[in-house]
Amino acid sequence: MKKLKKVISIIIIACVLAGAVFFSLYFMGIIKPSQEDYSLSEDGSEKERNDSEEPWQIVFKGFEFYVKPMRLALIHESGCLNIRNCDEYLIQIDVEDMTADDFWNNREKRQNEIEAAGYVMQLAPEKIEMDGREYIRYIVSLENERGSDFENSYYYVLISEASEGKRILAMVRFDGIDVALLDREKREALYEKALIETTDVINSVHATDKKDDATGSCWEVEEPIAYLSKDSLSADKFTISYHLPEGYDLMSDDEMGKTYYSKKDQTHVTTSINSFSWLTAKDMVDKKNQAGISKIMEEGEYEVNGLKYFYYTYSVMHKNNDEKTYWYYFVAYADLENGDIYSINAFSKNNANMINKECYYDFMNIEQSGNN
Repeated sequence: MKKLKKVISIIIIACVLAGAVFFSLYFMGIIKPSQEDYSLSEDGSEKERNDSEEPWQIVFKGFEFYVKPMRLALIHESGCLNIRNCDEYLIQIDVEDMTADDFWNNREKRQNEIEAAGYVMQLAPEKIEMDGREYIRYIVSLENERGSDFENSYYYVLISEASEGKRILAMVRFDGIDVALLDREKREALYEKALIETTDVINSVHATDKKDDATGSCWEVEEPIAYLSKDSLSADKFTISYHLPEGYDLMSDDEMGKTYYSKKDQTHVTTSINSFSWLTAKDMVDKKNQAGISKIMEEGEYEVNGLKYFYYTYSVMHKNNDEKTYWYYFVAYADLENGDIYSINAFSKNNANMINKECYYDFMNIEQSGNN
């Protein structure tokens, strides 16, 4: 999750920077306004991600995209579908009210306009075929781009027909690697990887009557930062420790506490120690702040190894187009020996069994040590 926060920051910054590129290309007539990590190894080969998961179904500007789970996909407010699967580059996709032929039939003029705007044509526009689909591609670089970490910024552009009167424009922005410093073999390997990932997304596209996913919609793959059998929390020289249930991996460790995830249970669990000298664990449950307006499904007390927990559960239904998703929440508090409160917050996707208090026994069966 820490790594993901960094990736999100990179994406947001890249969107701002790439906006300048899109703005320039708009005036050139190329763009019209409309509505396991990969990295290169020493030998230039790629590290593969397990793609056994169901693809993300993303509805964007009247088209449905099937995207293999990557690090992150985001419908950005700039009007693009942004996809990030590695540190080296960001894929940005748009749907335009123009055809690929509109560009191809005027490619010499467009190339002259691109070069006049300060870009260097690294690869002149050409037609290629990938998996039975025709693309126009070209590669440009820009010297001393504002905000870039590198002397030269590189962009790999693909254009393909989407439907009658519409085309897909994809731009790969190499924002995390200095392409100019790569030797020919590694550069070609990087380009090939970006080409395959981008065309895999474009090849999945088809027109749909489904409602577009909202701007800001985000799909992400969470990656564990540690595989543990036992873990602990500390505050003011006071420590609690507990064993982790089988299949739970540490996803984040920050000021909010520690968050674990079980892919099998589709459940996140966050543990934390809170200093509420004026409140007790029962006070916290009585407030039920986290449930908001949701109806409480169950509440009560549960004693584990001599420690009493106060808990409640609730559920929330989310509707996206015609698809309903149910989230089930479990919240519990216990008074610690040093006067602090230990909290357990869990939520599960479409798994109603995870509201049962027994599911969190291991997180509740704690050992306390330190100041009394």
